[in-house]
Amino acid sequence: MITMTDWIGQAEDLTITYDAVVSQNNLLAESISEKTGLPSVIYPTSENLREVVEVDWTDNVKKADRTDYLLAITSGAIAGLMDSFFAGKFSLEHANKWGSDEINKFVKIVARRNGYEGDKLSGAIAFMERKYAIAADSKTADFGGGLQHHLRDFSHHFSLCGLMCSIFTQFSSKVIGTDTNGKLLIVDVADKTLIGENFAEKVLFGIVHWFFHMVSDMAGSKSTAGKGTGIPGPILSLIKEASALPCFRDRKIGEKDIHAWVSKLFNGTLLAKRDKNGKIIEPVKFDLRTEIGILQEFGKQSVPVLINECLVRSMYFLRRLNIAINEADINSVKDLENIDISELLPFNNRIIKRMVTVSSGTFLAVDSIDAAIKSAIKNKGINPKTFVDFAVNINYVGIGRFVIACKADGSMVAEDIREEKEKKVEIENEFEKGVANLECLSLNYEQLRVLYSLEKLILEDDISITEKDSSKKLKLEWAKAWCDKLIENLSIVQSEKDEFFLSEEELGRRFQDNANRTWVFLVSMEASLFRPYYPILGDDKDKDFKKLQNKSKYLNNRFIEIQNNVKKEDIEAFTKIHKKAGATITGTKRNIVISAVGTTAVVLVSGGLAFTFAPAIATAIIGEGAAGLSGAALTSYSLAAVGGGSLAAGGLGMAGGTAIITGGGAIVGMLSGTGISAVTTMNLLSQDGYVLNECCKLLTFSQVVLRDKIKDYKMIETIYSKVNFRVKTLERVVEEFSKQSDEMDKEEKKEIKTKVKVAKKSIKYLKRCAEALQKLSKGVDVEVQYSLLPDSESTNH
Repeated sequence: MITMTDWIGQAEDLTITYDAVVSQNNLLAESISEKTGLPSVIYPTSENLREVVEVDWTDNVKKADRTDYLLAITSGAIAGLMDSFFAGKFSLEHANKWGSDEINKFVKIVARRNGYEGDKLSGAIAFMERKYAIAADSKTADFGGGLQHHLRDFSHHFSLCGLMCSIFTQFSSKVIGTDTNGKLLIVDVADKTLIGENFAEKVLFGIVHWFFHMVSDMAGSKSTAGKGTGIPGPILSLIKEASALPCFRDRKIGEKDIHAWVSKLFNGTLLAKRDKNGKIIEPVKFDLRTEIGILQEFGKQSVPVLINECLVRSMYFLRRLNIAINEADINSVKDLENIDISELLPFNNRIIKRMVTVSSGTFLAVDSIDAAIKSAIKNKGINPKTFVDFAVNINYVGIGRFVIACKADGSMVAEDIREEKEKKVEIENEFEKGVANLECLSLNYEQLRVLYSLEKLILEDDISITEKDSSKKLKLEWAKAWCDKLIENLSIVQSEKDEFFLSEEELGRRFQDNANRTWVFLVSMEASLFRPYYPILGDDKDKDFKKLQNKSKYLNNRFIEIQNNVKKEDIEAFTKIHKKAGATITGTKRNIVISAVGTTAVVLVSGGLAFTFAPAIATAIIGEGAAGLSGAALTSYSLAAVGGGSLAAGGLGMAGGTAIITGGGAIVGMLSGTGISAVTTMNLLSQDGYVLNECCKLLTFSQVVLRDKIKDYKMIETIYSKVNFRVKTLERVVEEFSKQSDEMDKEEKKEIKTKVKVAKKSIKYLKRCAEALQKLSKGVDVEVQYSLLPDSESTNH
């Protein structure tokens, strides 16, 4: 699709839109399909493409500037005016006359070279007919007589098919054509005089005699030399031959059968000039003479198109030469050697291709306006004849050149987009590989089983100590929904559901067998922050679930008995530091309890945040409807964030080879960007509570585990650098998003304003999280900075 609008001298007003095809990149989530075994969680959208074009491509690719556009428009306008005054309209009558004159000259020249000594056209035709007679002429009557047999007898077609039919006649003694009703007709040649007796003679008669006989018939018969019935050219021959096929034979053009329509086109009555009463004044035959004349008409139309081509390319060259001379400080002819001539040549670069597209479009616009005005004046307004005259006044070569220019320009645009996107992906890959390499924040499939099994035991313990029957019933219902959604989203068949969850004995054994492993503490932290009974069904029942409370002390009691790696003080430290981290990030003096509401809303309502490693890239995906926080999952690929906001990886039903990022690490990769549009990023940032929750978990894990347990200060510094890396980018995204409200109605503006407000607060959380991580890497505890937020922003979450 090519669209040009408002290109009246303003470079910024020129818009050219292309449908471009961008090559697939299997590392992108956009390219993930069922064949990979991973969910297709994102689709290439116009927004994805627009982001590449408007943000990256336009900033990095050399483009035509305002002056280039003005020069291109000037060139097209000059050539268009020349076409209007000098090229004239397309005329079949003129084409037929010019073609007839050229054919008459050609016939006499060929006849003389074959021995004709006269000067008359009729004599030349008679001479050639006698010397180069063909067998098919003996069947003239079978194919409609002198006026129509040249059309109906395929051997008289000046085309490849006509030649093949002539050869066929020599080897079969049969002539192929159509009858008066357009049906295929094959007749035998009775007189074998002109049928070759051997192979050489058959080739001679079938090819050589055929060609020179066609020359004798081009200019009409000897009795009507120059004006009589000629022979069909390649175009009409093809139409006639196709009309004899069963698939076309019974078709109609208007009210006429196709064979009758072709006959009228050939004999001149279809395109004839008529008086006001419809009586034919002068027939216009569409035969070889007219087809040759049409080529001349196109040649005449090509002159202003070629002038436009030369003008615009000359303008490009002269302007680049002037720029090069000024930049290189040329003071003498010898200094011209310092100029790179390849930069000046007006060929094969995106600037000249854009200029040619604009100049061709301008030429076509000027030509079309001229054709419309002339046809309207001639016909005194708009009526059917106006459109006919418009059609003959338009420059068809100019139309063809514009289409070719658009295709060439579009191909280069697509190539630029592909290269820039690959460059962007390459840069992002380096960052995202670093995220994926944060193994301390990832869980594989078996470790994930441990986490969810532990959370299931917490649920069962809470249900067992619940005394109120109504509350117990609700908790059982929620637990079932939780298990079902978990099994569904992890691609586990129902028959294997019970096998997924580990027994308490097996759970204890796995903790014991992995003493001092980082993931053991990561699972323990996630479990200690597990807040069940969040909205999960997407209906009114969720309101009842929110009233439930988890009173289980399973982790502090039973859990520390079945294993001895994670101590009671560790569980208490996770909870304590998590609350302290919330106060640090929000800057409030109140005792903050960070819940999973934000995370849960994002995942269950938005359609899921999937961190799919394939094998190293992590891409966060979210639906545009997430901001409403209403209803069930937007897509069937939603991956439930059970466990206080863990982000589940797609395809976890396949043990091994996949992982999830948890412990707050999701925030590191979530906003990193490959394949994530500005809208997606804004939806993530504007989920009230989500960013805060992830930041708090990240700080908790960094202090309790990375610093206090395993003393890995280098890893804390790495996490800090990755969080800090994205803050400025996110600020720009929010700023650009806020500008979108200028053209929106009141309600939409209000929604955008709310999103921007929450997003800006989320970015503040990220900044403070980065500051706290930097201090942790130097051994300083997470501490509360009470002056960070004004009172209006210091609220419970």
